[in-house]
Amino acid sequence: MQLKFYKNKRILVTGHTGFVGSWLTLLLSSLDTEIIGFSLHPPSKPYLYNYLNLNKKIINIKADISNPLAISKTIKEYKPEIIIHLAAQPVLLDSYETPRTTFMTNTIGTLNLLEAERKYGNAKTILCITTDKVYENNGITTYKETDRLGGFDPYSSSKSCAELIINSYRRSFLQGIGIATARAGNIIGGGDWGRHRIIPDLISNKKVTIRYPNAIRPWTYILDVLDGYMTLIESLNKNPETYSEGWNFSSNSNKTVIELVKEVKKYRNINYEIKKGKLHEEKSLLLNSTKSKRRLGWKAKYSFEETISHTIFWYNNFDKAKTKNDIYKLTLKQLQDYFQMN
Repeated sequence: MQLKFYKNKRILVTGHTGFVGSWLTLLLSSLDTEIIGFSLHPPSKPYLYNYLNLNKKIINIKADISNPLAISKTIKEYKPEIIIHLAAQPVLLDSYETPRTTFMTNTIGTLNLLEAERKYGNAKTILCITTDKVYENNGITTYKETDRLGGFDPYSSSKSCAELIINSYRRSFLQGIGIATARAGNIIGGGDWGRHRIIPDLISNKKVTIRYPNAIRPWTYILDVLDGYMTLIESLNKNPETYSEGWNFSSNSNKTVIELVKEVKKYRNINYEIKKGKLHEEKSLLLNSTKSKRRLGWKAKYSFEETISHTIFWYNNFDKAKTKNDIYKLTLKQLQDYFQMN
């Protein structure tokens, strides 16, 4: 990836106030990118975006992606060159509690964005972030991009529906524009306080219930994922016909939940119990990222152990921080160290 590619580009980031969106917005702002952020405030407190003082660096639009008028107005006014669509209801367990909201945000929100672009935009490149859970879990050990889409729970299903909508708009209305989807493994890193997520639960200093200790997931560091997204965007921008499809981004850190818990325990005191959950979650959900490695030259830089150590280092230093600026410097330092690696 050539970081200089992003200099002076006008980029719309939906969901920019979330965990992944905050890291992405910080990265883009460090590259002198013109950023239009479109998002509701995240539901978790504290939240990373607030500590990074990003409002001073971007155009910040507080709005709901499920509102077609709001996203249409934004695209009509700002005409972004590149769109990175992150806005979502991202929590599987929350999707059982609020299925309608999940579908309105994840599925209809994506439709609203693409329809607004069809009517009012002139973007050259659109990257829509979906999830590793878009695949129909039928006993396959590892999923590649050509495997069947599906979804047992409302979250997975809503993202699979979004994939179908994206593919339809790509073929029916937005020919000539680079439109791709990115499906990442379980993303972890500093600054995540989302509900029902393993790392935020473990660092909460409360007793944590581990529902599925033997579930296997492809734990992937936040900056490895962003490196994948941005590498894809650059390739998609240069060769839209070649790269307009779905892409997996996952590390080889396929570990069980209990292995992750034990690794975190090396760096932080945690208290947990194992108690079987009542709602359905897949036992094994792994991604094959061979295509991204072969065609994009992407691969995760951090091992499982490095991913955990960098993540918990962030939280341990967050606890010691005295000012917001301390947290900004901590986050920026991790970002700069990562992208200075070969």
